Amino acid sequence: MIDLHTHILPGVDDGVETEDEAVELARMAIEDGTRTIVATPHCKEGSWDNQRDAVLDRVARLRQRLLREDLELELQPGAEVHLCPDLVARVGDGRAPTLADNGKTLLLELSLTQYPVELEKLIFELKLAGLDVLLAHPERIRYFQEDPQRYEKVVRGGAYGQVTTGSILGTFGSRAREYSEELLRKGLVHVLASDAHNTRRRSPMLTPALEAVVPLVGRRFATSMVQGTPRALLEGRTPEVPAVDGEAPRRTTFLSKIFRRG
Repeated sequence: MIDLHTHILPGVDDGVETEDEAVELARMAIEDGTRTIVATPHCKEGSWDNQRDAVLDRVARLRQRLLREDLELELQPGAEVHLCPDLVARVGDGRAPTLADNGKTLLLELSLTQYPVELEKLIFELKLAGLDVLLAHPERIRYFQEDPQRYEKVVRGGAYGQVTTGSILGTFGSRAREYSEELLRKGLVHVLASDAHNTRRRSPMLTPALEAVVPLVGRRFATSMVQGTPRALLEGRTPEVPAVDGEAPRRTTFLSKIFRRG
């Protein structure tokens, strides 16, 4: 499996604090079946200024430590880049790292509570610049929760979505879980990732959430979310996303509640 969104780099944001903890997190991921993990520290001006050169240097150091520990885990660089108006320029000059340093795929973070300005226009500009956009945890973003059609428009415009294991398993509450399930059924999220921050409450375990996803979308689509699609995005290729083939009966969903209120 490939975990495309983690905060495994020690001491650079609100994730792992020490190198020893990073090693333990890597060990947990391997035991769960993960073979590739992407270090995606927050990249936000004024908070966590994790620019490309610094991320590459820290990834190289952690790779050496993992080798010394005999841990067979492919560690790739990246960042969770916060939304800002000059994103195209930031990617071009190295302030905003891309996944696997491929210069192609951007893991984009929106505020959980504040509304973005002209999001569809920005996604369009990023696409024109040759960048693929993977939206981090859309199921937890209030802007999308309050009007699900906003997210659908962004995806129809060419963006991909990454749902978080904790949302599937209820760690972030029933609202995020129900919205995750609805997005999954509609084929609107494409990557399952842990967004791991530590070895405790937000750990790098993919398998429990993967198994919970299977009844919603089918085994083939679920597997693509942790194998084929993330690998394609790391390599700068267009993913071949299979059709959703859910098996579980529908129940009252987050979106149905929204539309009933309307």
